[in-house]
Amino acid sequence: MSRIATVFGATGVTGSSVVHALLKDGTFKPRAVTRNANSESARKLAELGCEIAEADLGDKEAIKKAVQGAECVFLVTMPFTPLSEVVQGTNVVDASKEAGVKFFVFSTLPNMTGLSGGKYSGPHWDDKATIQKYLEASGMANASVGTGDFLENLHTKMPFGPLEGKFPLEKTETGYKLHTFAQLHATYVHSWITRDMGPTVAALMKHYSSHPEEIIGKTFVVAVERSSVKDFAAHLSKGLGQPVAVDPVGKFGIDAVDNMFAFCTEFETYPGIEVPDRRLEKFGVQMGTVEEFARDVLLSHFA
Repeated sequence: MSRIATVFGATGVTGSSVVHALLKDGTFKPRAVTRNANSESARKLAELGCEIAEADLGDKEAIKKAVQGAECVFLVTMPFTPLSEVVQGTNVVDASKEAGVKFFVFSTLPNMTGLSGGKYSGPHWDDKATIQKYLEASGMANASVGTGDFLENLHTKMPFGPLEGKFPLEKTETGYKLHTFAQLHATYVHSWITRDMGPTVAALMKHYSSHPEEIIGKTFVVAVERSSVKDFAAHLSKGLGQPVAVDPVGKFGIDAVDNMFAFCTEFETYPGIEVPDRRLEKFGVQMGTVEEFARDVLLSHFA
């Protein structure tokens, strides 16, 4: 009988990385959960051998069906939607516990309010931290995977804000320009989600029962580097083969987002955790680099 791993958000950037890694590894059969089982993305996953389940994170009965019989669950919640992330997360945690899921992996973010002593807050961070606490108190074996700024955002048009319709990284006559809302000296964690999230989650699911003391209850960081904006631009430049100029844009104009940038100027995300997270190397996970991302992904985007 197949060992099933249910993956929520399976057609998004994060979830699809997990699905593809599980398919490649072969230990688990992925059950891909999506809000629309008839979407093109869902059909492509079915063609690859995934079981497809349709569920909205506000539909408790659909969630129960999606996790029934699963050994493992991966969850990423969606911010800035009518349904709060905390409700999304607790719905899935509750259903998974009821179904007897043995291991649960959650995509988390730091507690901005807690780490800043209440100076800054951001629901898209704090809600995930709240879900993580709820998961850890559930009694299910679990691990959380923290992320930073997605490198994939560099070649994705901004959906709203001062840079709406523009790419954060643009080609110029003399090289490239990196538009940023961050301070040059601020330090950020950067994640190559499509490359590194999937192998990380697959490895944790594969080894949680044989290495419980090293996995269960732990928070891992899926990130390629922790660097200042200035150093990040230099690493991009090395991979692109041309200079990358930094263009400070100013404030974004949404409190939750501006608080995030201000927080990163004053406080460290994932304090006490090395980036890249060397603990994952024991399980065969090796993170990429910003230079590799620039060379292997961005150059083709700008070709």
